[in-house]
Amino acid sequence: MTSEEFLIRYQSHVKDLRLPFSPDDLLGWSLSSDVTPSELSLVDGLFAAMVAKKDETVIRTLKKLSRIPQKNPLVFSNFKMDLLNEKAKRQVLSLKSLSFLSSKRNVIMIGPTGTGKTHLAMAIGNECCNNKMKAYFIKMDELKDKFHDAIIGEKTGKLLNGLSKYSCLIIDEVGYCKFNRQETLLFFQLIDRVSIKETGSIVLTSNKDLSQWPELFDEDDALECTIDRLWDKAICMTFSGQSHRGSDREQIELNFVKFR
Repeated sequence: MTSEEFLIRYQSHVKDLRLPFSPDDLLGWSLSSDVTPSELSLVDGLFAAMVAKKDETVIRTLKKLSRIPQKNPLVFSNFKMDLLNEKAKRQVLSLKSLSFLSSKRNVIMIGPTGTGKTHLAMAIGNECCNNKMKAYFIKMDELKDKFHDAIIGEKTGKLLNGLSKYSCLIIDEVGYCKFNRQETLLFFQLIDRVSIKETGSIVLTSNKDLSQWPELFDEDDALECTIDRLWDKAICMTFSGQSHRGSDREQIELNFVKFR
């Protein structure tokens, strides 16, 4: 490895590791110490290992904070791609690229229970963490509880600020509970903050068709504004077919022999 090649790589190491030793300092050291190319490669390998270790720690921390279960993680590699046609496969893989985040687009998945919406939403969240971006996973009934507690404790501003800081906010199972008027207004404010300020994107799953959403909220004007914010430039995915749950189960039949 030449000194020039090493210095180019070292600039990245300085940024990743926040090293106090500048590239110019390193160049002076390498020249004064008459460092050989093989020694430069050895030092570069050490810095690369340090960066990899730091990235591993960051990713592990992000996944823990995301609230996405990691015991048997749901990721793109174990999503049932074989059940999809070629067009659908390309659409799913396009989500893995996370390009929707850079364009500040939301992702909305609607379909029956057990068709893979939550799996895909968690896969997106895990991919965000792998790319050192903040993701947060919350079910709609948990969000309702947070809104309720924030209203009672007069901490709605703090809650909204916290939820709107993520690159990817994943709200799962819209339709499993109904929001009262105050909770509906907070939901609108959350969507409004993320959409208007473009702090990130929202991934949302629901087994309810859009026409059924008025049944879930208690504020017509706020609901209309919320839907407009969510669906503006959104990637909308409709899931269909039978539930995948239990497809990997093992069937065992027990035949008991009657003894005399």
